[in-house]
Amino acid sequence: MRTSLGPALFSLLCASGCASSPTSTPAPDTGPASDAGPESPPTVAWEPCTLRSEGDGPPAECTTMSVPLHHTDANGEQISFFVKRFRPGKGTRALWLLQGGPGGSGYAFEKIAEQLSVAMPDVDFYIPDHRGTGRSTRLGCPEQEKKGSKSGIFIAAEEWPACLAAVRAEWGDRLTAFRTTEAANDLGLAIERTQAKGQPVFVMGVSYGTYWAHRYLQMFPKQPTGVIVDSIFPPGGSLARQDQDADEAGALLFAACAKDPLCSSKLGADPRARTLALYDKLEKGHCPALGFEGITQRAQLRIVFGQMMMSFGMRTFIPPLVYRAERCTPADADAVNKALGLYLLPKPPTPFLTQWGWILSNNITFSELWEEPSPTADALQEIREKAAVSRDVTSGMSPNLGVWPVYGADEYTGKWATVDRPTLALAGGLDPATLLRKALPWKDHFKGPNQHWVEIATASHTVIASSPMTDLTRSCGSRILKGFVENPTGPLDTSCLSDLAPLTFAGRPDLTKSVLGTDDPWE
Repeated sequence: MRTSLGPALFSLLCASGCASSPTSTPAPDTGPASDAGPESPPTVAWEPCTLRSEGDGPPAECTTMSVPLHHTDANGEQISFFVKRFRPGKGTRALWLLQGGPGGSGYAFEKIAEQLSVAMPDVDFYIPDHRGTGRSTRLGCPEQEKKGSKSGIFIAAEEWPACLAAVRAEWGDRLTAFRTTEAANDLGLAIERTQAKGQPVFVMGVSYGTYWAHRYLQMFPKQPTGVIVDSIFPPGGSLARQDQDADEAGALLFAACAKDPLCSSKLGADPRARTLALYDKLEKGHCPALGFEGITQRAQLRIVFGQMMMSFGMRTFIPPLVYRAERCTPADADAVNKALGLYLLPKPPTPFLTQWGWILSNNITFSELWEEPSPTADALQEIREKAAVSRDVTSGMSPNLGVWPVYGADEYTGKWATVDRPTLALAGGLDPATLLRKALPWKDHFKGPNQHWVEIATASHTVIASSPMTDLTRSCGSRILKGFVENPTGPLDTSCLSDLAPLTFAGRPDLTKSVLGTDDPWE
């Protein structure tokens, strides 16, 4: 009897991708600690807290400040904006970390900030919760997210009509204030209130966080010392194509497999075609021991493959999983099921999920990050079913397709910022959530002095966490980040690009054992 997936698949929703925080993220090269820097101005009341939302980790400071619901009415209705500050020293610089989604709180950056602080001890790290998420006036459903509801903290398709009705009853037209422009204003106000005199301030966004950072640049072009964007979602992009994008990135990985002697010896000259052929065989009864009850084996494999594509280490297990599912000995089925279970089997909700803003995600996605004419639910399902690799993000969007109360464009929508600030753009060639080719317009618009574009062909989503150097203990992306923050107007040191860890399908024994339960990923 297969184990039922139940609501576990809901946890895979993370629209434009989220900053990852794997336990083995390589750290940038360490450098000497700086002298104690300036204190923040006394305009914000900070309270002691821990860096990690679980209640552990090094000490940090937290504050909840009031910000206007509408930036055009500074003295009107106010909402809460939560910010966590981690100061490994008394920083000479400040770095604000903007999470993606849309819908993510700052949670994913808690461990990343701790890891970066090893090499950047002179930096004050600021981690805000985007309005509508976490502790920043989170938009939620009164009944549908309760423990004991159909899907617990997740919202099942049949729960959305009642959830949306409750949100509209509470917020009405004020729901339009939960948009990127207002979130950018929150950021600008918070920086103004916390920046010490003469302190350089940097803003870094990942995934949707890059869209948020860009909107901030449109509204506050002279405020930051520099801006970093990692895994870029550009103005005018559409999240309706998320699953198609993941499949495109997956095709690039399969192409790399075809050029690799080991991988091609197992899957031949066209690994993607082998994968699609495997899906067809599974639908005809091949390998019945594979997978779990709840959704088709095809869907389970493509969704897990889509999630694996987000990680530098995990994605190289995709070809071996195809090979072993195709062969399907009892040992193969056990190995594949172990890997699938890492992503599909229910787990206790983490703060990442309890702080997630499902309402906020839909509100911004359908209003700003969609396309016209909108694809139908059937068209999106067809894209998913034809894919070899797909996180199936659009399946979670379909219940609200065409019914969400969207807000209109404002003066910033679809336009590019014109700034003279130093910028650093990091893009990964194997990113399934924010495709490199779709990020390229950033390169064309930011090409002034001290505005840098860096491509890392083997990097995935969140370049600073998916660009290890050959010793696998240092990150090239975060090393470049460190150099930029230390000297934003100097020459950018990208020498680590010549020392990147290669893409290999041979596996690492320690990781292979934990993922598949075997020493060899293929056998």
